[in-house]
Parts: sequence; C-alpha cells; structure tokens
Amino acid sequence: MLTNSVVRIAVIGAGPAGLSVAAALKDAEVFEEHNVVGLPRHCTSLVSAVSAERVGIPREVVVRRYDELYVTNLDGDFIRFRIRGGVYLLDRPGLERRLAEHVANIRFGEKVTAIKGPYLYTERGEKYGPYDYIVVAEGSLRRLSRAYGEVVRLPGLQVDVKSPAELPGITVVYNPKISQAYFAWIVEVDRGVYRVGLADKCCLVEKLNKLVKLLKGSPVGKPFGGGVLAGPPVQRVVHGRVVLVGDAAGLVKPLSGGGIVLAVKSGKLAVEALARGTPSLYEEGTRQLRVRLRVAHLLFKLLYGERAVDRLLKTLSGGDYLAVDYDDHVKTLATAALTDPRSLAALRALLLAGYSYVSHFFK
Repeated sequence: MLTNSVVRIAVIGAGPAGLSVAAALKDAEVFEEHNVVGLPRHCTSLVSAVSAERVGIPREVVVRRYDELYVTNLDGDFIRFRIRGGVYLLDRPGLERRLAEHVANIRFGEKVTAIKGPYLYTERGEKYGPYDYIVVAEGSLRRLSRAYGEVVRLPGLQVDVKSPAELPGITVVYNPKISQAYFAWIVEVDRGVYRVGLADKCCLVEKLNKLVKLLKGSPVGKPFGGGVLAGPPVQRVVHGRVVLVGDAAGLVKPLSGGGIVLAVKSGKLAVEALARGTPSLYEEGTRQLRVRLRVAHLLFKLLYGERAVDRLLKTLSGGDYLAVDYDDHVKTLATAALTDPRSLAALRALLLAGYSYVSHFFK
C-alpha cells in the first residue's frame, strides 16, 4: 500500500471510489455524511466479473454469478446475450465495509457543503483544512461536483420481491410504458427472489408497482434507490487541487448506469497520481476511458432518447449473441450487429434514429 505522511488529502464520500483512495493514502481524512458505510442501499450491484477481479474487488463480497442476460420488451421480442467472463452480483455494503477496514480516519455524520480554496466547510458549520488535495467522491448526488460539469441523472427505484416467474438470472426490460427514458431490470438474487427496478424521469412508484404486479410478486423488503447516472463524463477530472473520482466525475456506463468498477478503478488511478504529486497523470490516465464513455453517451441519446432501442429489439428479436465485454456496451452492440445477417436492418433503424436526433437541432 502507498503511504502519505506529508501531503494533506481530504476525501469527500465513503463509497467505493473514496474508500479506494483513502485505503491507499493512509493519512487521508474522509468525510462521510452518513453514520455508517454501505448504507443506505441504492444500487443493484452488478459488475463484470473480469473487471471486478482486475481492480481487486474481493471474492468474499460476491453473492452470485451470472453467465447470461436477456433483453425483452414484454411483448414477445427478446434477445439473449451470453456474457464472456460472467457477471457478479456484489454485496455492495459488504464491499464498502471491507474497504473501510483499511481506512484510519473517517469523519462520520459530516456533510461537506462547500469547497473554498484549500478548505472544506460542513453542514454543522465546521471548517477543515488546509488541504493540498481534495478528492470529491460524493457519488451520484453530485452536490459539489455539479459545478465542474453536468451529468444526466435519472431517479431509480427498486425492491426485492418473491415471485413464481422463473426468469433467467438477469432480465433487462425495454418498454416505454414502464420506462420511457431508460429501462427496467429483473435480477434473480436468490431462488425465487428477484431485485426488480427501473429508472425514469417520473412516476417510479406507479411503474414499479406495475412491474411487480406483472411478476405476481410480493415484496420481501423495503424499496430502495437513488440517482442513476447516464453520462457524459466531465471534460476535466482535475481542477487545481480538486480531483473528481467515480460518479462525481461522471465515470459510469451510460447504457446501464453501472459505476462500481469504474469507481474503484478511478480511485486507484487517482492514488497513483497523487502519490507522485502530479494530479495531471490522473487526467491523462482517464482520458481514453472518458472518450469511450462519451461515445456511449451518444448511443444513450439515440437508443433511449429517440427510442431506437425499441426498433432494434424488434429487428434483432430471437438473436443469440456473445457479449464480448460487459463493461463496454458499445463493443457488445457492434459485435452483435456484425454477426447477425439482420444487422443491415438494425443499422438502418439506428441511422434513422440518428437522423431524427440530429434534425432536432435544425428545426
């Protein structure tokens, strides 16, 4: 582990990104607005197995593994993806507790409300600092990081239910009556128990109840949720002494909202740069990733904003594809199109959606 005995570093947020930084930079001071790490629950916690192992997520927090993903509109159309390397369902609170074991200084119940130069100010009126670097890892709320760039944020809601549905491990639902702006998901977390959720711009409770009713499900816990980010990443992740990591930097997969692996990865890249006293290395180290995420955000606008996803699903219905990279949806979609003789029709549908999207700017 890296140590830091001279430079003062503050970390705002004790999620995977912030804790990954603080666990390596031993003297970092972490500010967490809640009184415990890992709670409240807010995400589904699905990650690429390959990427999770690559960034060092411990196997002890892996709850379940999946090798397939089904996409459907609930109207008879479906696509099956076999996932190279598999997907893990994580115990997200457990992951954060494990990371926190290596962090010596966490100030619980301290909500940072402002950054002014080298100082932090909290909701209780406390002033902390001066700090050489301030790592913003506040997650999807982005109260402070919004000043450094906007990221699309949709409210999300989910609940665990017991259901006789007998669905495969991961089911993604593209149906505008259930989610107009994004999608819904059904994940079997235990035998006959499913994590059912959706993200959209409005009416989440009503739509979630509708989906649960379709599954003939009965809740086995309280609903939980939070913001689902869809990009794009911020233009710059370093602003003087301020360094943005994870969701705060918009480092999420726009087509799925997933960000746990990218949170841990960005935290580790930030550590390497700060340990050398050269934050610009973090800017350079994430540049290629941010370019890929911007491309994925453009697809988000086409697929969801123009609902091209509905046409693509109907065109490719019945298809069986290999998801070559669960973390790179652009690559997965391209591979599916190139290996299916119906890809020309799919490409035509996507181009029509792209033309419709671009034409909005010339009206």
